[in-house]
Amino acid sequence: MTVYVLGLDGADWSLLRPWIDAGQLPAFEQVLHEGVSGDLKSTLPPVTFPAWKCYSTGKTPGKLGVYEWFNYDRSTHEIAANDASDFRSREYWDVLADDGYRTGVVNMPTTHPPDAQDGVFVVAGSPATERKQFTSPASLKAELLDELPNYRVKPNLVLSEATPDELVDEAQTLFEQRFNAATWLADAYNCDLVHTTLFATDTLQHRLWDRPAKLRTMYEQIDALLADLLSRDDAEAVVLMSDHGFTEIDEVFLVNQWLVDRGDLVIEDTETHELLATVGLTEERLKWLVGRLGLVNLAQSFIPEAVQRLFPSESGRVAIQDVDLNWGETKAVSLGRGPIYINNDAFEDGAAKQAYVRELTEAIETLETPAGEPVAAVVHNPADIYTGDCVRGPDLVVEYTTGVDAPESVGGDVFGETTEWLATHRRTGIFAAWGDGIAEGTVDLDLYDLTPTLLHNTNTAVPEDIDGEVRFDVLAGKFADRDVERGPPTARGRGAEQAGREVEKTLRELGYME
Repeated sequence: MTVYVLGLDGADWSLLRPWIDAGQLPAFEQVLHEGVSGDLKSTLPPVTFPAWKCYSTGKTPGKLGVYEWFNYDRSTHEIAANDASDFRSREYWDVLADDGYRTGVVNMPTTHPPDAQDGVFVVAGSPATERKQFTSPASLKAELLDELPNYRVKPNLVLSEATPDELVDEAQTLFEQRFNAATWLADAYNCDLVHTTLFATDTLQHRLWDRPAKLRTMYEQIDALLADLLSRDDAEAVVLMSDHGFTEIDEVFLVNQWLVDRGDLVIEDTETHELLATVGLTEERLKWLVGRLGLVNLAQSFIPEAVQRLFPSESGRVAIQDVDLNWGETKAVSLGRGPIYINNDAFEDGAAKQAYVRELTEAIETLETPAGEPVAAVVHNPADIYTGDCVRGPDLVVEYTTGVDAPESVGGDVFGETTEWLATHRRTGIFAAWGDGIAEGTVDLDLYDLTPTLLHNTNTAVPEDIDGEVRFDVLAGKFADRDVERGPPTARGRGAEQAGREVEKTLRELGYME
């Protein structure tokens, strides 16, 4: 028997429940009617990196050492993309493997480069590519492609140039491949648990939020695949979850441009982007040409990242990672939608730095959008929301007001910019579970609670350094009454193999970077 965990990246009840109530998603309705469901509170910031690993480890970013897509090295001032090797913890499927269980993982972001222990079978998610090694063990790749020869990790189109119908068709192709890979792993390797992530839900919601009929078509296909999963003889239980939720963008706030205008972030003079824009060579035109010529796969493989990052956006915006910062004068920089890092070298001593942190916190907390709404709901001290040593951690974590999107690019207006995204993340995602040993009713969970609850439900000791709790209100039967057994910690050091450049390349393709 197999427990299937289906991760729907960015899924939000505000979309799903009206369709469920209207009878348009009968498999989802079955899970909610016969099982347990509720809201799932994500981490801060509610972003793919680190949210998926918060789920699979049960830990806050402070113990993982990853807080967003990018990290900042205070000693060298280097800004680099994170990958799977940067996370400082084993995952719950590793703990299950220690106890003799066999598990599969399909397409989860943060699993590249794949490096699984015996008993864990990983088909990595983006930025992996089927043209290179994307499975662990390595031998799994040939077996998977023999079973599913058309399996692809990434969409075979330029997202920003594709029509809504092309986006939906491509997503549906990828969804079917993910489900087929998951059930194949379960059958071929007799897996006790298989996790599968559908990432294109996030990709399409960013771009098609104003076209709910298209999004419904996407979820109707997921519903049909879910129905097949529920009917499998080996389906002991099915768990649905999302790493975060979604909401319409009400305002775009360029936080780093705001820091530039304050004099807190100083950029070195450069002429490269201006020269390319002057002669008409922009990021958008490069993407259009690649899409028209049908060279997406070729471009992904052979156009160096160092070349791609030279092309400016037609809006004039540039990703903060692509500009030369004057670290002799820069005081602060925002990396991603929340974390702000302070440059220690810009201050005479710790007291001067803390005075600046207090002033910056107050400035953000009192900042308003042109519509008079607060930009931030809360500006957090990381020590108040994270556990652990917070290695490489930010000095502030901004929890933006729901509907405020805060990309890290510079070069535009502080407010009022438009991007290829129509919707952004919010902290509240979805949770539902169905099957043997699963309760009925409504419960709300934290993202960190899933790992200890899944481990407890398989009669496996819960690592002592996990932050989440076993949620007995999700369970029924013997495990709902059994005391929690504690096991050894799962903390570890950073891995050796890194793929930061591949992560950065994928972020540009998805629209997370200019």
